[in-house]
Parts: sequence; C-alpha cells; structure tokens
Amino acid sequence: MKTNFLYHAEAVGASGHITLPFHETIEIQASAALPVRGGHGTARSENFKHRNILSFHHAESHVVGSHSDLDKAHGSLTAVVVEGLNVLDVVTCDRVVLRLTSKHDDGGDEPSFMLHGTHFVNLRIAGHAIDIRLATDLFGDLSTWTKLSAAYASNAATRAQLKGLTLLQREDDQLPESKGMLGFTLARIPDPLPGGLTRNGHGIYVPHFGTVYIGEMFISRAMRRVEMLHIDLGCSVEGCVGIGGGVGNGLPWP
Repeated sequence: MKTNFLYHAEAVGASGHITLPFHETIEIQASAALPVRGGHGTARSENFKHRNILSFHHAESHVVGSHSDLDKAHGSLTAVVVEGLNVLDVVTCDRVVLRLTSKHDDGGDEPSFMLHGTHFVNLRIAGHAIDIRLATDLFGDLSTWTKLSAAYASNAATRAQLKGLTLLQREDDQLPESKGMLGFTLARIPDPLPGGLTRNGHGIYVPHFGTVYIGEMFISRAMRRVEMLHIDLGCSVEGCVGIGGGVGNGLPWP
C-alpha cells in the first residue's frame, strides 16, 4: 500500500517515578501507540497499585488513525479513561477522560485539533471538590496554529484568556512560543481555592504533599500533546506522577 500520510497518536493511562524514600519507576500503564500507516489499538490495566502511592481501578487507552472518504481527510483519535484514581489519598478522581482528535484535509490545509469530551468526574484535592472548567471550548475555536496565533495577535479578549492559561509568561504581547512550541494549561482554576490550598504557578499547591498541575497542553503547528494530571510530589514522598497522557498529529507524505 502506498504511503501518503504518516499517522501518529499515543495514549498512556499512568506513569511516574519515585525518588524518596526510595528510587523506583512506576511501570507505564495502559499504553497504546499508532503505527505510521494508521489502524487502531487499545490497552487496558485493571486494579493497579504501586505501594500506597498510586492506584486506580481501571485504565484504558485507545488510538485510531484512518482516512475518511466522506470527510476527505485523514484523522486520528487519542483517548484515555482512568477510573478510581488515588494518589496518596490526597488526589482522587472517579473518572479522568482525555479525548484528543486531529483532522488533516486532503487539500493540504494545516491540521485541526479538538478536545471535545475531555473532562474530570469528582476531582478532589486534599478532600476538597475542585470544580475545574477546562478550556476545551476556547481551544476548540482555536483549533489550528493559524487561528490561535491570529487571535492572539489581533483579539485582545482572546489574548487575555490565553495569557491567563499560558505556561510561558511574557511581558509583551508576542506569542509565548519557545522552540516552535506553545504551552498552556486547560484548567480554569477556581478563585479562591478551598482553605489550605494555594496557587503555585499554573498548579495547585498542597502543603506536605506537592503541586498538582491540571490539563497541561503543548502545541506545535502539527501536533498536540496533553497530560490531564501532572503531580510533583514533594515531602516525605518525592517524585512525579502523570495521569491521562496523549499525543495526536500526522503529516502528509511526500
């Protein structure tokens, strides 16, 4: 079969490493990757527990890459669901869902990306319910690099929203780009936070536990990379845990 499009999609349920009080790697759970010619694949992990640090009831990843004659486009799907999540009894969530889709028209236009369906169910931090409103609507409207960069340059209201979500702060109104990449958080974190929790950059700091980063997304012209939860542990247990990660993109060839 002639190769005319290079598919790429990856999905990971959970991963991490612990550096204190011991050095251990948390084996990657429910990991699926798409071959260059497309197709579909799934991976599952059930009733996982790493010591008393990270556990979940169920994680499933799903990747798809295909060409639609109806849409006249190549598309990819990256999906992750993690249920019954528990990190040191401080971060818990009934259901974490990542759904990232890409579409690359046959006409050669730049790809567009959507996050419709991405959400949390009953996310709790230090026992407090955290009502996170994800900016999937904003980034759905700005589904291509051109739309995002044009809105940032010319629409003051949109630029103000994006500045509030960017991971790379700039003093001017130039696009916050580094090495061809933009970094944002999807999380519109509530203000004020419940008692005992404070902001740490774009994350939520929990004393004697660490910082919880929600919905980090990295954008290039032909790629989106998302991690639903990134937790930097810092006290008697140190390390890093990632939950619900995914990548979607693809390029025509030659």
